[in-house]
Amino acid sequence: MNLKYLAAPFPRQAVHWRAQTVGRNGDKALALAYLDARDVMDRLDMVCGPQNWQDEYTETARGRVLCKIGIRVGDEWVWKSDGAGETAVEGEKGGISDALKRAAVHWGIGRYLYRFDA
Repeated sequence: MNLKYLAAPFPRQAVHWRAQTVGRNGDKALALAYLDARDVMDRLDMVCGPQNWQDEYTETARGRVLCKIGIRVGDEWVWKSDGAGETAVEGEKGGISDALKRAAVHWGIGRYLYRFDA
């Protein structure tokens, strides 16, 4: 297992775009690139093998979802985590997906997307 492959760019069709901030007249928007949570899971499966990674979720007192992604490195589990709140589109489910994707960035998955010009 070579963890450097977690950070490899995704195929162009896997990168999606959404408008973050729309101008008052609706003629301008700040576009942000993102990945689908299933693409993140597929990357973990491909690089680590389905048996060598796992995720855990907890909810904070303020309703934020925390996701921990553990990858088995040798005989040890190494964990990295991040969190997100509910989303405007899919509420709780969206928050869970966002927490997974944000935790995956700590492993290098999709981190390059944050370097794109807005």
